[in-house]
Amino acid sequence: MRQQVQKLAFELQVRGLMNVQFAVKNNEVYLIEVNPRAARTVPFVSKATGVPLAKVAARVMAGNRWLSRA
Repeated sequence: MRQQVQKLAFELQVRGLMNVQFAVKNNEVYLIEVNPRAARTVPFVSKATGVPLAKVAARVMAGNRWLSRA
């Protein structure tokens, strides 16, 4: 799923945060929607991971490159 989301972001030319929703039914994964904006969960994810996602997204949108730790 991570690789698919990275490909989506690249093809859609998203700069910054992107909200992607999937559904799983009968062991099949379906893409429900993609939005080039932050989700309401960003503050919670930032707190849980220690990564300031809003700050990172702002830097990326300003043209700076951010390399993933993964």
